[in-house]
Amino acid sequence: MIKLLPTKSFKTLIAGSMLTLALAMPVQAMAESTNANTQAPLRSIAESIGAKVTWDEAKQQVTVNRGGLQFTVTIGNDHAIVNGKEVILNNKVTTVDGSTIIPLEIIEEALQVQLDWNAANGLTIDPTDTASLGSYYMQLVSNNKFTEARALMNDNLQQLIPDTMMPVLFNLAASPYGNVTDLLEVQVEKNKLHNIAHLTYMTEKSTPIQVDIRYDQSNKISDIRFTVATPPSTYHKPSYDNADNYTEEEVVVGEGLTAVAGTLTLPKGDGPFPTVILVHGSGPSDRDEAVGGYKTFRDLAVGLANKGIAVLRYDKQTFVNSLSAALIPKYTVKNESIDDVFQAVKLLHNDKRIDQKHVFVIGHSQGGMLVPQIIEQDQNKALAGAVVMAGPSKPLENVSIDQNNEAIDRLIKAGQPKEVIESAKQQVAQWEQIVSILHDPQYSTSNLPQLAIPGLYWWMDFRNYYAGELAKKQAAPLLILQGENDFQVNMSNYEGWKQALSTRKDVSFKSYPKLNHFFVSVDMPSTGAEYYTPGNVPATVIDDIAEWLLKQK
Repeated sequence: MIKLLPTKSFKTLIAGSMLTLALAMPVQAMAESTNANTQAPLRSIAESIGAKVTWDEAKQQVTVNRGGLQFTVTIGNDHAIVNGKEVILNNKVTTVDGSTIIPLEIIEEALQVQLDWNAANGLTIDPTDTASLGSYYMQLVSNNKFTEARALMNDNLQQLIPDTMMPVLFNLAASPYGNVTDLLEVQVEKNKLHNIAHLTYMTEKSTPIQVDIRYDQSNKISDIRFTVATPPSTYHKPSYDNADNYTEEEVVVGEGLTAVAGTLTLPKGDGPFPTVILVHGSGPSDRDEAVGGYKTFRDLAVGLANKGIAVLRYDKQTFVNSLSAALIPKYTVKNESIDDVFQAVKLLHNDKRIDQKHVFVIGHSQGGMLVPQIIEQDQNKALAGAVVMAGPSKPLENVSIDQNNEAIDRLIKAGQPKEVIESAKQQVAQWEQIVSILHDPQYSTSNLPQLAIPGLYWWMDFRNYYAGELAKKQAAPLLILQGENDFQVNMSNYEGWKQALSTRKDVSFKSYPKLNHFFVSVDMPSTGAEYYTPGNVPATVIDDIAEWLLKQK
């Protein structure tokens, strides 16, 4: 458990404004108490776990808000309003030295937290209360208590992040939005490896952000990720999802610091089943490859399982270990994606339910682009073939220019405001300058250019990679699939694959007129805006993949 000393009020400068706050500090373990009878200081405890506390002088009333929950107490009264309901207290609300004192049990029940407190040792956060652990960390960094916040990280993160880097990292994450203000929503997720606090905050610039704080089995922070908060997923299950035809198991892919959690979807029966391993596109992505109203990898898993094919999907390294990915100096696509494919092969190797002679890879977007590299590194010939879905055939840095130019064209056709279009054009021009430097032959991974872009080593290692050219001399059967309404990886890439592999007889191709980048049918030209409308991979695509996989037997 994290122990917090009794708090003292002090002043600290945040973004140019002086604030007065009560902040708790870590100490050693203490015994449990009976919280129904424990009288505790309201403000210091609530603020330590991210709650907003307001005082109404006229009414002598304190209101506490945290993650959509609220309670109100009034000095001298023996009742509280807890999330809209009246609750009778054992004692009247009092003040001691200016602090409002109430039963700790009310704080726990109202805010749905697990705490303990006594006057000698202060506040305890139960190790199972992941959300409170996370919001406590955020209180520390928000108030410049970086040394204390760093102490909550595991050894790996502490080695990557020295004390002096803590304020730089936090300010870099927070600077586009300003400091966090209200804790709007609290969610908790658990898997075989981690407990994760998903905290949504409002910021000074009125942009909600989501902070995902991941805890390892020793309740130390193993990763922290800041993203702009997006609307809740609107995904719905596809019509071909017949849960009676398959089972799902939680698995762990890999070992140690780079282990990731995943799901093995198995058809009903004893097997052995042909099996596919799913490889993500670019950027952080969960095992479902969830984006807005889509879960492309989940659709593939349940769809193929209904066809008698097992599927292994897992959270991507940059989703689970985003800080490590950003801070390891020589991080490459091998660390990001390729290594996990062979960890997945290793996991499947001793499973009698898996047909070891028929293990395949399905790579989407960047994952499809990596298929030739994966096959090249398959020294034991464990893979029987692969499916490429919307995989770039030309270098990713070039594809990103094409993608943005095509997006601008579609913005113009959609009648978007001139300032939006001009801003997009400026960004493309800046990226084109960067790409010209990336392509300069005087630079290499051992002689990096002076570019202030994230993942510079990653880009230099991956530059000028033509996937189709590498695949020319390979023998593993391939199925190349492409949506014709894909502005992210357009049809020129599909034609690139066809041209590069024109002499191979073991490669099949198919494109689909209305499908966008995530293989969802869209009647209008895709712009990405439709990603937040629920959609699924069509049954025809599932059928085509299944038919091809089963023919390889």
